[in-house]
Amino acid sequence: MSRNNDAPCHDISIELSALVAGELDEHARAEIERHLSFCPGCQFEWRTNELVWRCLTACKDVDPPAELRNRVFDAIAEYDRTHAK
Repeated sequence: MSRNNDAPCHDISIELSALVAGELDEHARAEIERHLSFCPGCQFEWRTNELVWRCLTACKDVDPPAELRNRVFDAIAEYDRTHAK
């Protein structure tokens, strides 16, 4: 990732989820954090992403009902039958 300190907010926004998930290398993280130090709009978006990430990681894994897979595939097959061209 190649940015200067004036990175457009759109470019920063694309990387915020990766930042929150800890998926960026040190250089990319530092550049985004530099942008966040002076951009209130991106700071708000980052805090929102961080909150969502914490909520998602706090969720318990739930096993779907055993029949769900069959119902999904049956619905797809029915859709294909009724929408065939």
